[in-house]
Amino acid sequence: MIEEEKADSGGSGYDDKIGWLWEQVERARSTGETEQALEGLNRLLADPAVRGTSDQDLAVLNLCQIELERGRPAEAARRMSDFEWHGVPGPAALLLAADVYLKLDWFERSRTCLEEYLKELPDDVDAKRKLALVLLMCNRDREAERLLLGVARRERYRVPATLAYLALLEAKSGRLEESLHLLLQAKELAPFDTRIEHTLLRIEALRVRLKRKALATEDLPMEEVVGGMVTGMMELHGYPESRARYARDVWNHFCALQTPSGRKAEIWAAALEYAVTRNGPHLTQEELAKEYGISASQLREHYKRLSSQVDLTAPGDLLAEAAEEGSALSSLVRREELAEVLGSVARKLHEFDTAGDAAAWVLDRIAPRNESERREIEDFVCFMWSRKT
Repeated sequence: MIEEEKADSGGSGYDDKIGWLWEQVERARSTGETEQALEGLNRLLADPAVRGTSDQDLAVLNLCQIELERGRPAEAARRMSDFEWHGVPGPAALLLAADVYLKLDWFERSRTCLEEYLKELPDDVDAKRKLALVLLMCNRDREAERLLLGVARRERYRVPATLAYLALLEAKSGRLEESLHLLLQAKELAPFDTRIEHTLLRIEALRVRLKRKALATEDLPMEEVVGGMVTGMMELHGYPESRARYARDVWNHFCALQTPSGRKAEIWAAALEYAVTRNGPHLTQEELAKEYGISASQLREHYKRLSSQVDLTAPGDLLAEAAEEGSALSSLVRREELAEVLGSVARKLHEFDTAGDAAAWVLDRIAPRNESERREIEDFVCFMWSRKT
């Protein structure tokens, strides 16, 4: 890498002393002799012939790379804070700078360097993969997805790093089951990669935490708990929002016809999920019962009660049918208003500075009926905020 950039900066009249110093740096870096490499780089920077040239840029970047390897990001950040190119950087210098910026979490600068690099070497798959990661960090998820899918297809989905980045994209979008599947594929390809193992553990922990959150009921009425619970669980199971909304419509219709009995919302939620997914790809009754922490017999019993009251094959607007029944209409409207407001804030999280601001926005639009409901709303917004960040 250094030889390539050195040729650009010096040509045939390149100073022998500077060339010799670069050779010493390269040899020390290749053999792991960090102190000797640092000495050579500092001698380069002290030489008047190097100042204001591309050699100065390369020396600074290599110094920063070493500082980062030694766990001293503050020193690297200090050096890079006022870094400017002297002349037009070559591909190797751009790639090195992108790596330094990425490790400092200066994602926009890293993106700029990678995009400039790819203008010169557009077929470098490794650089495209790294650019996709940077785009993810910049919250430009659609661009990252297009780039990652293109790279993955070219690699025939056989490179662990690409699969891991796709898993990160899925997890960031809340699709944890898909994320785990991709990480398991990556682990099969690289069984001893500790980074993939750590990511797997983190995603699984997040999945368990979301599952527990979805199953948390506290003091809310059964009618309000089940709709939110089944929405959260169906998201974990990979179903689209349209299917979850249909499940809420079925539940609202059922609640308009009769008051659900029992104290365990998980049973109704499991039966409801089975009811609206049974005619397509779905979990079995036994699998769903295990996911919700209930017995299969409880699921079957409550599914029968649901299907006896609501025509699960009937087309049309279930909410309108329930309204026509005239029973518990105000409660139904309340649940739909709350779901709509919470859905809106989920799409607007990027507009708020803190979770408190997001919660205040929700509470301005729907007044909680009691302190318990206020806490539930605030906890739910904080939960969504934690997923955003």
